[in-house]
Amino acid sequence: MGYALRLATANGLTFHDLALHLASPGHLHLPASAIKTIAFMFGCRSDQLQRAFVVRRFLDGSQAAQFLDHLFLKTYHLRQVRPQLCPLCLAETGRARAAWSVCLLTSCVYHGVRLVDRCACSRPIRWRRPALDFCECGVRLTYEQQGARAADPRELAISGRIEALLESERFHLLGSAIPNFPPGFENVTIDSFVRLVWIFGILDDLQINDHPNSANRGLSTPEAAVVACRAYERLISLISDDPQARKLRFVASAFHALFEDVTTESDLLLISQIASRLVKRNASKTLCTIAQLDGQLNLF
Repeated sequence: MGYALRLATANGLTFHDLALHLASPGHLHLPASAIKTIAFMFGCRSDQLQRAFVVRRFLDGSQAAQFLDHLFLKTYHLRQVRPQLCPLCLAETGRARAAWSVCLLTSCVYHGVRLVDRCACSRPIRWRRPALDFCECGVRLTYEQQGARAADPRELAISGRIEALLESERFHLLGSAIPNFPPGFENVTIDSFVRLVWIFGILDDLQINDHPNSANRGLSTPEAAVVACRAYERLISLISDDPQARKLRFVASAFHALFEDVTTESDLLLISQIASRLVKRNASKTLCTIAQLDGQLNLF
């Protein structure tokens, strides 16, 4: 959608013009059904453009999404209506990165700043705006006006791992400069990693019950950053078997659902290893069943 807005502006069109002809007058994003038309309008290959669009489809009775050649089984982990951006990247390249559509990627690992999803005028950033680098209020969405803040090292580590799993162009440029994440998460699918971060970060320590109030709610960038930082601390505590942190909050039902959904051996092994560590803190019949796979997989 960033490509469509950038090319529309260059040709004297507005996002409203695109939405009017490709969706509806009030649409805040362009649907995947418009990919071929956009590609024809601006001289792009439709297969290249399709990679950067969130293409939703039904899979086993539930809605899933294909994005950047990866399958996401929980579509609320992708941002469509409320984009986020790095003001520094936007100022330097004049382009919106597709990777910014992943909800729990909350920071730019290249500049070390947190992404923003609100203009300095307090308006939520929308695709329906005068130009890629301008808010509806007329303020530029660049560093000088927006005052991007430094990102937390914990969210940088989460964002760096997401960049690595996406195998984005920026990831290849940065190489070893991306913040390290603990070993064991290198070969998992992006869907499993993002869901693990959500599972271990969505619950507040002060929340009474062990179920999020709005499980499928899209998070704002600051909210997603808090989730990423919380998940990082809890996963580190779990991996290191920290004896001081006996009680660890996570969404058990979502963890069990993730176990049922995984299809790769790497994902299954990681989830089984996590379950074996969770059993030490909070044994349950389901967790014990998942944890038993850890020892069996090592035999193969």
